[in-house]
Amino acid sequence: MHELTPSRASLEQASDWLLDLQAEPARFEEFDHWLNAKPEHLTAWAQVNRAWSAIEQPSTTAHWPAPAEIAPLKPSRRNRSMLAAACVCVIALGAAWLNNPDWQADYHTGTGETRVVQLADGSQLTLAAQSAVDVDYSGNTRQITLVSGEALFDVVHDARRPFQVDADNVVIRVLGTSFDVARSAAGVKVEVREGAVGVNFNGTPYRLGAGQRLWLAADHANAEQSAVSPEEVATWVSGQQFFENATVLEVVEQLRKYHRGWIVMGDDALGQKRVTGLYDLRDTQRALQALAKPVGGQVEQYSPLLTVLK
Repeated sequence: MHELTPSRASLEQASDWLLDLQAEPARFEEFDHWLNAKPEHLTAWAQVNRAWSAIEQPSTTAHWPAPAEIAPLKPSRRNRSMLAAACVCVIALGAAWLNNPDWQADYHTGTGETRVVQLADGSQLTLAAQSAVDVDYSGNTRQITLVSGEALFDVVHDARRPFQVDADNVVIRVLGTSFDVARSAAGVKVEVREGAVGVNFNGTPYRLGAGQRLWLAADHANAEQSAVSPEEVATWVSGQQFFENATVLEVVEQLRKYHRGWIVMGDDALGQKRVTGLYDLRDTQRALQALAKPVGGQVEQYSPLLTVLK
């Protein structure tokens, strides 16, 4: 295989595409045309992706093409200059990450990461991927703020100090129990595995027991209480997640938290189709295939960092 060294122009174009696709994912067909227009575009795209991945997750190299397939940059002044140009977009993304409020929280997780936190009173919280919490035990209430994402709480009973979780306009208050709280732009979901919790949503109280779920829409238009098997609460802890009558888009939004790269919905109608199934969060490509096939969709992978459903 002839080894190609991409031009500065190709590296700059690949860098531009990396940012453009984040802002305008619907342009993937235009990107695909550029990618296949010249052989060196493939090499430039791979090298820019490699630089982006190295900064996000330096130890992750398993998904990259072998050196025999795509030649590494040789240590010349010219190639170092080209690689620096290709990394401009990475620096811009890095600055945005440093200003992310999640990084300023007491505890947070990144893509594909879960974290178990032992609290001062013996309670335990488990953070799902791309989640963040603040902890305040200084007062008479054990206070947790779910800044973003999802967390499973296993609370030690203490009648003198209630345990409270704040998630946007939702307040969950307990003495001792096991429950899951998920926060998104669409609303807040509370599921109880053991015990009971009290929920207050803009002045309206709710009480949930084991095996109950409460969905509270962010626009205040909907509050829905339903049953859920206690065994299905927070299955993401074990690396799998069960969805019942969920839209394809809802499943994709969850898989994005465990996928290193972008998952783009190329078809709005496909995103609104409903599915029921158990999906493996540890192998997002396999999960996407299992998600798309039953509803007539297909998965196309343009690079290790760009996957499109259409």
